[in-house]
Amino acid sequence: MSKHSPKGEIGSGFLGWLNSRWKRLPEAFRWNIEDTFLPENIAERLLPREEPLLEIRLAKYRDIIGHIVFEYFWWVLLVTGVAAIVTAVRSLKNGATPSQTVLYALIPFVILIAIIAIAIKERIEYNQWRLLKTNARFIISIPQPGANFLVDNIELKGMPNVIDTNWSRNPFWRIFQFFTGARDLYISLAAYKFIEGTARVGDALIIPDVMPKDVYELRKLVFAVPKPPTPQKVVFPSPQKVTVTEED
Repeated sequence: MSKHSPKGEIGSGFLGWLNSRWKRLPEAFRWNIEDTFLPENIAERLLPREEPLLEIRLAKYRDIIGHIVFEYFWWVLLVTGVAAIVTAVRSLKNGATPSQTVLYALIPFVILIAIIAIAIKERIEYNQWRLLKTNARFIISIPQPGANFLVDNIELKGMPNVIDTNWSRNPFWRIFQFFTGARDLYISLAAYKFIEGTARVGDALIIPDVMPKDVYELRKLVFAVPKPPTPQKVVFPSPQKVTVTEED
């Protein structure tokens, strides 16, 4: 289970620096852009007296490149600079002209730009998938089909009726699921409906690559076990007279 971030949390590192600049923009503008991609911290969007109980994201391996680039950006930039210098020196030693050396030295930076583009795409897709349970509602956020980087939000007053876990249909992600225990989470909001010949729930929303501990926490909320009855304490408003009779 991922804990909900406190309101106003900025973070650290390069990503924290970006967040601090982003927070300085007008709120109306920020909200309009964030509603397109889904904000990373939605504490500002909660209703009055609404408190988060559980937040579920995709498994961390779905954001490996984004995590490395944004959390260790300055180190990545330093490695790129060193690689550019090494490439330039080796090019000069191999008899390259100055113009060729400059072109060779730019290759690591071109690769860096490509990696940053992949990291941005990966981070946006990672943030698009989210389950959030509060004391007031259950919010499901998923990418909008056929529209890149746009998000659909579903808000429920109650809870789902059916929870199912299955292996990913993508063989590549199955490798990660095998080693981490993550599974695709199927959530059905209506009555039971199963796909013939499988143990898979039909007409369900699919949240890919959810860690087992998050599924367990969600089950605890959906299938709440009633507490056993506890003895009730009886309090008499005034002293009571007790009469003891002897048996023959």
